Amino acid sequence: MNIQAEKLNVLQQIINSDDVNLIKDIKSLISNREIDWFDGLSKTQQNDVSEGIRQLDNGNVFSHEEAKNRFGYK
Repeated sequence: MNIQAEKLNVLQQIINSDDVNLIKDIKSLISNREIDWFDGLSKTQQNDVSEGIRQLDNGNVFSHEEAKNRFGYK
């Protein structure tokens, strides 16, 4: 699917429409749509977050103090 072509096609249909209800429905759909921050991440970032959650679930954690000591910050 060519997303740019699809967007242009949808925009053209909206521009050519005189259906007020269609425009209201589209406006409502756009304004009410919740976008999850996770979906805005790259696949690599999503994988990193998922790995971090798996580590937490498995108890593979350490405190802030342990992290500072481990990486030489005092």
